[in-house]
Amino acid sequence: MSDLEPYVDGECSLEERLQIEAQLKRDADLAKSASQLEKLNEVLRDHGEEVAAPASLRSAVADKYGITGSETKRANGAWLGLPGRRAFLIGAGGTLAAGVAGLGVISNFSAPATRPESAVETFFHDFETYLAKDKATDISETSMVRLAQWFGSRLPFQLPPVGSSGQDASLVGGRLCWLLERRLASLSYEGADGSMVLYIMKADGITVPEGQKDQALGQNVSWHRSAGNTSLVWRSNELLYVMVSQYEVRRLMSEARALVG
Repeated sequence: MSDLEPYVDGECSLEERLQIEAQLKRDADLAKSASQLEKLNEVLRDHGEEVAAPASLRSAVADKYGITGSETKRANGAWLGLPGRRAFLIGAGGTLAAGVAGLGVISNFSAPATRPESAVETFFHDFETYLAKDKATDISETSMVRLAQWFGSRLPFQLPPVGSSGQDASLVGGRLCWLLERRLASLSYEGADGSMVLYIMKADGITVPEGQKDQALGQNVSWHRSAGNTSLVWRSNELLYVMVSQYEVRRLMSEARALVG
C-alpha cells in the first residue's frame, strides 16, 4: 500500500509511475486502493478546515510524524504544501482522519493536500464541470486555424501553435474561460474512449509544481491525479499549459507531445 502514497502524491519518478500504472491494470484490488486514496484526498480537501484542534495536539502530531516547525507553520497557512495525511493531521489534530477511517477509508495514506484555489485543482474542477455540462463549448470547430481566429482579440495573448489532433484525440471546439482571475483559452478534444481539455493562459502570478524535464516538450512537466482524472502542467516562455483528461499519465503525455511538442 505504501507504494501508492508517492504515486497519488505525485512524488515518484516517471519510471515508477509507469510501473505502478501497469500494476493497477493487472490488480483490481490495488486499483481499488488507489481509488480510495483519491477519495480520501477529496474528503480531506473539502472538509479538513472544518475541524480545529488545540495547539498542543497539533504539536504532538507533528512530533509523531517527524515534521519540522517550518513545515507545521506552512501546513497551517494559506497553502497546505505537505503530503495530505501529514498536513491534515497537523491542522486538524487527526480528529477528522479518525472519522474517515470509520468510513472504511485507510487514513494513513498520503494524498496531495492541494487547495481548491490552486492552479492544479482549479482546472480539475473546471474539467469536471465541463463533463457535467455535456461538454458544451462556446464554438464547435475541428480546425485549429479557424479556432485561433475565433479566439483572436478575445485573449490577452496570441494563441500559440497547437495541433488539431494528437495520438488519438481530435479537436472538437473551444471555450473562452475566466479562471484564476484571467482570461484563457480552453481547447476541447475527444478520443475514442475519453475527453481531453487543454488550457492555455498567461503564466504570470501562478505558482505550479516544478515537475520533471520532458525532452519532447522541452519543458519541466508535473502530473497530478484527482477523482480518476489526470492533469499535466508545464510552462513555455510566458504561457502556462494545463492538460486535463480521463486518460492515464502515459497516454496523456503522448497526446501532449503530439499536440504541442
